[in-house]
Formats: sequence, structure tokens, C-alpha cells
Amino acid sequence: MTNERITAVRQTLLTAYRETGLWGVAQPDWPLPETLTRGEDAHLAWLTLTYTVSGGRDPARLWPAARAAYAAKPDLFDPQVLAYARPNTLLEPLREYRLTQKAKSEATVWQRIGQALVMRAAGSVSRLLADYDFSAPALWQMLQNNKATFPVLSGRQTGPRWLCGLASAGGQPLTGAARLPAPPSPAGKRALAALQISGRQVSAEIFAPLDLLGRRGCAQRKANQTTCPAAGECPVAGFCRYGR
Repeated sequence: MTNERITAVRQTLLTAYRETGLWGVAQPDWPLPETLTRGEDAHLAWLTLTYTVSGGRDPARLWPAARAAYAAKPDLFDPQVLAYARPNTLLEPLREYRLTQKAKSEATVWQRIGQALVMRAAGSVSRLLADYDFSAPALWQMLQNNKATFPVLSGRQTGPRWLCGLASAGGQPLTGAARLPAPPSPAGKRALAALQISGRQVSAEIFAPLDLLGRRGCAQRKANQTTCPAAGECPVAGFCRYGR
């Protein structure tokens, strides 16, 4: 394993994810809900709250559900509304729009994140970012120091992905977001093993395409197969032990 090989895998996978898609999926958090403008606070709040419930979820299903939920119930993503809401009033809409797998606990976290944004930045995600000079490492450190205030978003995996998502899908000038480290998902670990790349952490920008590679590509190979049936459409098959 060489740095040149790892760099080539990273560049190839990122290009496919951003430009052509992996198995028809390209940056699921990128398309805007109708009526929103990229980078405005309502959009950043939508991104923030959806990332709050994104752990372990299939992004190709989660983000379309979040867009449908915003179209039908925009107040569900408004920090000023959430700050004064009771978590139990959020249970039904979160279930209805399939935004939760753990309705009770995630409704509580959803409300608390809205409340935290109001408490810390008058409900404005962009103001929160500006308060830390748009430095992703500084924001990450703030999250680590305020885990009770920002539950889930301060998590080792969700926090870096959220900050990277604000930079890429949210159009925010966050420095250092792409290279924040995060533990890979189970699907990402499967992809790393197939690519013969070791390590307990990946950069935030490669987390999503690596997870998608594991879900849509590597998962198609059964344990007893020596070649991958998805190799013909996999952009990194040439680097994979099962793709040559």
C-alpha cells in the first residue's frame, strides 16, 4: 500500500461520486428542497437537522425523505419553532416522513439541536460558523466541549460529516472541513477491506462515497466469491482485490 495508490483511489472515488454518481447516486445531500436557496440559514438548518438523524442511514433514501418533509412541513426544520417545541410533538411528523428509526430519542435530539442553535447563535447556523471564523477544526473542538448542548452532532462520525456537508452542500467557506477525521461506517469498512486499505479513520469528504461503495458495490459480492459482480460498473475496480 502506497500513498500514491491511496491518493489515486481517493481521487477516482470522489470524482465518480461528485460527477457521474456511484450506481446512480451522487451527493444525496446536494439537491435543494423547493423554495430554499443554497447557503441561506433555512437551508443550513435543514442540512443540520437531517445530519442529526443520518447515522447508519442509507443516504439515498434519507435525503429525498428530508426534502419531502421540508416541502410538507417546513416548521419541522425551523430552530425558532423547535426551541419552544415539546419533543413528543415531533414524534409523528418524524415518523410520517421516515426521518427517524428511533423516534422517541431522535425527536428529543432534533428538538435540542434546534434549541442549541437558538441559544448559541439566535437560530442561525451561519452565525454559529462565523463565531468560529469558519474554521472546521475550531467548530469541532467547540462541539467536543459542548456534547450535552449538541448531542449527536458532537459525535465522532456525525460531527465531521455535518461540517463537511455544510461546506460542500451548504456552500459555506469552512476551512479544514474536508480533512476532519471520522471512523468509517460498516459499509465503508467493507469497501476499505476490498481495496486493501487499512486504518481506523477516513477523511470526512471520503466518508460518504466510501459508504456508498460498500452499500451498492461491495455488498453485491458474496463471501465465497473471488470476483465482484459489480466490478464492471465500479470506478475503483482496478484497485480492488475482487475487481481485477
